Amino acid sequence: MNKVLLIVLLLTQLSFSQKDNWVKTEGKITDITLHGGKRLRSSAIIKFNLDNGKEQLGSAELFRIPFIGNMYEIGDEITIHYNSNNPVLLETVVVHMKSRYGMYLLIILGIVFSIKPYLKKKTGHNS
Repeated sequence: MNKVLLIVLLLTQLSFSQKDNWVKTEGKITDITLHGGKRLRSSAIIKFNLDNGKEQLGSAELFRIPFIGNMYEIGDEITIHYNSNNPVLLETVVVHMKSRYGMYLLIILGIVFSIKPYLKKKTGHNS
């Protein structure tokens, strides 16, 4: 019963998360910066137009494939999502999908991997 209650609480918490107004638009990459550390990351300065036509600059993390590198170069057009309340906050399509649906994926994987030992335990008691 405790596990069911925990799952219900997690799912209701996800449904009441903050709603931000994200706007999808096209932008042009003006600069790319590599960041070192435990893993290599890259971010880009992107120039795009707001809904009112005003030009805006923002920074977004780019999708990077290990051992291959960036998928974009300076001057490329890229589809981005920006927050209408704070247009400096940008997300690329891949990062936007990961931030919106990543938690759901983790919950589903957690349930799948939790059921497997439970089923093994249950079949072990029956024999």
